Amino acid sequence: MHSNKQTNARLVAANSRRSGGRKEREKSAKTKSDVRAYSCLLPGPWQLNTLIFCLSILATAVPYAGDLHLGFFRIDDPQYVVGNAWIQGVTWEHVRQILSSPYYLNYSPLHLFSYMLDHAIAGLNAYAFHLSNNLWAGVVAGFVYLVTLALTQHRPTAIAAALLFLVHPVHVEAVAWISSRKDLVAAAFVLPGFLAYLKYREHGAFTWYLASLLLFLLALLGKLSVAAFPAVLLGLDLFIEKRPLSRSIADKIPFVLLAALAAVAVQHAQPGTGARPDISMRATSFVQGMWLLTGLGNYVLYRVPPANGTVLAQLAGAIFLLALFMFPLLLRKRYPLATVLIYWILFTYLPTQVLPFSYPVTDRYFFLPSVGAVILIAWLVFKATDHLPKWNIVAATALVAAISFVWLRKTVDYMSEWQDPRSVWYAATRKTNDVHVYYELGWEYLDKSARLGTTLRNPPIPVEQSRQLASLVWKDDARLPQLLSELSADQHTGSTENAFKEHLQRKAAENFDAALTRKGEHLMPDLFLSRGVLFLDTSDMQAGKKEFLAELDEASQLPSPEARQEALIACHYNLAVAEQGLGNLKEALSWMRLAEQEQDQLGRTVIPGLSDNRQRLESTMATHDHE
Repeated sequence: MHSNKQTNARLVAANSRRSGGRKEREKSAKTKSDVRAYSCLLPGPWQLNTLIFCLSILATAVPYAGDLHLGFFRIDDPQYVVGNAWIQGVTWEHVRQILSSPYYLNYSPLHLFSYMLDHAIAGLNAYAFHLSNNLWAGVVAGFVYLVTLALTQHRPTAIAAALLFLVHPVHVEAVAWISSRKDLVAAAFVLPGFLAYLKYREHGAFTWYLASLLLFLLALLGKLSVAAFPAVLLGLDLFIEKRPLSRSIADKIPFVLLAALAAVAVQHAQPGTGARPDISMRATSFVQGMWLLTGLGNYVLYRVPPANGTVLAQLAGAIFLLALFMFPLLLRKRYPLATVLIYWILFTYLPTQVLPFSYPVTDRYFFLPSVGAVILIAWLVFKATDHLPKWNIVAATALVAAISFVWLRKTVDYMSEWQDPRSVWYAATRKTNDVHVYYELGWEYLDKSARLGTTLRNPPIPVEQSRQLASLVWKDDARLPQLLSELSADQHTGSTENAFKEHLQRKAAENFDAALTRKGEHLMPDLFLSRGVLFLDTSDMQAGKKEFLAELDEASQLPSPEARQEALIACHYNLAVAEQGLGNLKEALSWMRLAEQEQDQLGRTVIPGLSDNRQRLESTMATHDHE
C-alpha cells in the first residue's frame, strides 16, 4: 500500500532535487526550468490500463441498462433532439449553424455534434441516444480510473474510484436524461485534458500543453460548467508540485481566456432569468450539494430552491462560503492531494452557482465534482487502512464494496422511478414539494388520458404500456380485470377504458390544482395552458378559454423573448380551438392566424400542422357563410 509520503515523493520529485548542491540546482533550473520529473505518469503495462478503461465503459451496462427503453423525455429532448433540424443530417450548413449560432438559449456545439453523430448512425431512435449517453458516462469512468492512477500511482485506489463513480446515484439524471449529455461530454474532454496537463508537467513538452488546452476548449464547447477547472490545475501546481506561483499562474492564462470567451458566448445565448444572486441561498446549496456527493442524499429532478435570506443570513452565508474555500488550505502541507481534490469539488461546482439560476441544486451539476469526490473517498479508504499492513487491501476492498453496494441500490431504485409508467414525477412528489413536480405529473396524466378511450387526441399508448399503467393506477379498483381485457383488445371502445380515462383526467386536475397552490411568484404559462387543454378534453370550452386568457397574461411576463413567443404561439392556437368549440369562428380564425404568424417569425415548429388547421378553419367558415 502506498503512503502519503510515497505519493508526494513522486508528485513533487522536482523539488526533491533541492537536497543536492546549489550548483546542481542552478544547472537543473537552467536546463529544465521548472519541469516536473515524473518516473511514469501511468504505471503498469499499457495493455492492463487499456483493459480496465474498456471494462469501465462496459460496466455502465449494470446500473443503466434500464434507461435504454425510456424513450425521449418530455423536457428539452424534443427541442435538443427530436425537433432539432441542425442535428438531422451531417452537412456543412448544419455544422456552420451549430458552430456559429446559439441553440435553445444555450451555446454548446460539441453537445449538439454528439447528437448529430447519433442521428447519422441510427436516426431518431431513442434507444440509440440512451446507449450513447451510457457510453459517454462509461468513457468518463475510464478516465476517472486513469486520472486516479496518475495522481496516486496506486491501481487498487484507481479501480475503486472508477467503481464508485459508476454506481454513484447522483449521476442518474445526467445519464438517463438525453438532454443532460452536456455534462457527460464536458467531463469526457476535461479529464483527458487534465492527463495531458500532467504529461506536460512531466516532460515540459509544449505539445502536451497545447493538447491540454485544446481538450479544455472542447470541454467548454460541451458545457460551460468546466470553466473553473484551471483553478484545479493551479491547485495541483501549488500544493502538490510546490511550483512557484508566478509560473503556475502564467500558463493558466490561456485557459482562463478560453473560459472567458466561452462564458461570453453562453451569456449572449441565455437571457436573464429575473432571479437575483443570493449569498445565503448559495451557501445552503453548497451544503445540500456536498450531502448529495456522499451518495446518501435524496435524488430527485427538482428540489424546492433555498429561500432568499435576511441581511444576517447573507452575512452568515458569506462567512460560511469563505470558510469553506479556506478550509482546504489547512490540509495543504500534510495532505496536498486531499487539498487538491477538495478544491476540485468546490471549483467545479462553483460555475453553476455563479449564474442566477432558479434551481441552484440539481443532480446533473455534480457530474464533474463527483470525480473529485470519488477519488477523494477512494484515497481516504485506502489511507485509513494503512495501519493494517497485512490486511489493508482486504479491509479497503471491503469498505469500497460496502459503499458501492449502498450506492448501487440507490442508483437502481432511482432508475426504477424513471421507468415507472406514471413517469419519474410520481415518485418525485414524495420527495419534494416543488411546484414543477406536481405540474409535470399532472401533464403526464393528461397526456396519457388523451391516448385512451373513444376519442384520441394523441396516438394510442402501446398495449403493454397501457396495461402496466392501468395495473399501477387502478391496482385497487375492482374494474381492473375488465380494463386489462379491453386494453388487450386495443380497440379503445370499451366503457371501462373510458372510465379509466376519466380517472386519469381527475388525477391530472388534482395535480394541476396542487401546482397552482404552490405556484407563488413563478411564471408558469404552461400550467394554465395544460389546465385549459384538460377543459377542452372534457368539452368545457368556456373554462378552457378562461385558462388560455390567464396563460396569455402569464406568458407576456416571461423574460426570454424566445420562450415568450413560444408560449404565445401555443396560447393563441388553443384560444382558436376554444373559440371554434364555442362556435365563434371569426374569433377562432383571428387567433389561428396570429399563432401562424408568430410561428413563422420564430422560425421553428411549435404547433405542427398549424397552416393546415388554419386552411381547414377558413374552409369551414366559407362553407358556413355559403349556407
